[in-house]
Amino acid sequence: MDDRARTLLKALIERYITDGQPVGSRTLSKVFDLSPATIRNVMADLEDHGLIHSPHTSAGRVPTPKGYRVFVDSLLTVRPYEVSEENRIQTLLPAADPQRVIASAASLLSNLSQFAGVVMAPKRTQMFRQIEFIRLSDKRVLLIIVTPEGDVQNRILRAARLFVHRTDGSGQFLQPAFRRQVV
Repeated sequence: MDDRARTLLKALIERYITDGQPVGSRTLSKVFDLSPATIRNVMADLEDHGLIHSPHTSAGRVPTPKGYRVFVDSLLTVRPYEVSEENRIQTLLPAADPQRVIASAASLLSNLSQFAGVVMAPKRTQMFRQIEFIRLSDKRVLLIIVTPEGDVQNRILRAARLFVHRTDGSGQFLQPAFRRQVV
């Protein structure tokens, strides 16, 4: 494929992505200093290569999956990643608040892509395979939960009163009673 064909394919796909309508030779001739007939000849070559097709007679052309693949692999120009963007993303996605992370990720995705952003958290099971309590101090206990999928969740529990009893046997007490039960 020569440079002219590559340039026209890129313009056609970008226009189709923007408008959602088949792109005709006259539309492209307004962008390039080429006649509609010249553009039709190049479009015929692109069609022969399976990169574009016409949805019906006398319509413009639309990209095929193969055309999109060429566009993504070799024609798409991507803005370079900047460190300042990484810092901005880190501040927008606070790891301490999972619900806020999901909402912020959807908003960020939407802003970056200029499309609707949808982010879904994986559905977590409400069962556990293993549970452990580790006393950290008189008023703090580390709770460790292992799900059947092997995910590990850690939480520090704070109490208003002192823990005077040992916590190391609590997990062994709860596991037989609640293992594989929905909690």
